Amino acid sequence: MNSESWLRIYGELAASCVHLFRDNGVEIRLLEEAPSEATPGNAVVAFIGFTGDHLRGSLTLVAPVTLIKRSHPLREQRALDEDMVCDWASELANQLLGRVKNRLRPLGLVIVLSTPSAAIGEHLRAREEQGEGFRRLLFDAGADRLAVLFDAVAPDTALQLEEVSPSEPQREGEVLLF
Repeated sequence: MNSESWLRIYGELAASCVHLFRDNGVEIRLLEEAPSEATPGNAVVAFIGFTGDHLRGSLTLVAPVTLIKRSHPLREQRALDEDMVCDWASELANQLLGRVKNRLRPLGLVIVLSTPSAAIGEHLRAREEQGEGFRRLLFDAGADRLAVLFDAVAPDTALQLEEVSPSEPQREGEVLLF
């Protein structure tokens, strides 16, 4: 895959992440340049894999527990325990990759998502970039930072993303029945 195609995927990922968190009550903004550092205190890591004919890999979120709680839909109704935080972090990873999937479909990239998973730890650090299909995006969320790791392989190195479906993109939350 050429570098312009990778940049397009990373742009779709960044936009999807900003919109996902905004839809859940948290404003975040992409940091262009930021050093990789450990997330202080308790943090959540959520990850989900994907596969397809032209692209396969994984997406990982690393965030402070406080950020996940701030975006949780039940944050104002009840106290959130660790299981609820992990479940929500898994759902955020699932929704984020689902949004990216919807944005890539008109470009001819069809991916299938795996089941997400999450864990809580202390002082988690997002790894550094490795390879053409790897990107670490850092977002500012006020007092918190969110790291999104996208690690993918495109077996077809000649693949170029082009609009193949001029139809309107699927709206977030819309259900398709086949």
